[in-house]
Amino acid sequence: MAHKSTQILSSKHYPYSLHKKPQKFALAKYRNIFVLGLGSNQGLSTLLNEKGSIAILESVFMWFNAHSHIEILHTSPLWRNPPFGFKNQDDFYNAIMVCGSNLSLVEIYGLIFYIERRFGRARKRAFKNAPRTLDIDIIFFNALRIKRPYLQVPHSLYESRASVMLPLSFIETYM
Repeated sequence: MAHKSTQILSSKHYPYSLHKKPQKFALAKYRNIFVLGLGSNQGLSTLLNEKGSIAILESVFMWFNAHSHIEILHTSPLWRNPPFGFKNQDDFYNAIMVCGSNLSLVEIYGLIFYIERRFGRARKRAFKNAPRTLDIDIIFFNALRIKRPYLQVPHSLYESRASVMLPLSFIETYM
């Protein structure tokens, strides 16, 4: 695997902002504001991995954007970075997405599970840190703190991952 250097990339929907300047009063129409960490390193076509992973993240944007109960407020640029854990795999493409919705945490969690499967992520990974077409983590959900075997909010490892912290540094504070 030939790894390229870490790089910030722009694409059609990364970065994106619903408003040029965040309007705090506009956020009042949502019961919930949540931050998602997005990642992909195994495009649908392994010959076009870079374009495949970017296309997947663009499609995820379009899927959320078309959802009638979710509004995308802001996204970070894409960040191409080397893999961690299992290093013999392609680079990852990561981004942060901030959304507003009146859906509950359970409903958002279910949608994320559905979207990951829809974009080809297997129900169980072959091994820890295995390549994947799509990984979506709930980084924050309002100011909620919850720890369950299947879900922890804020995400348990977000502060130790550059793949979250660097894209997050591009996001205006909504929480």
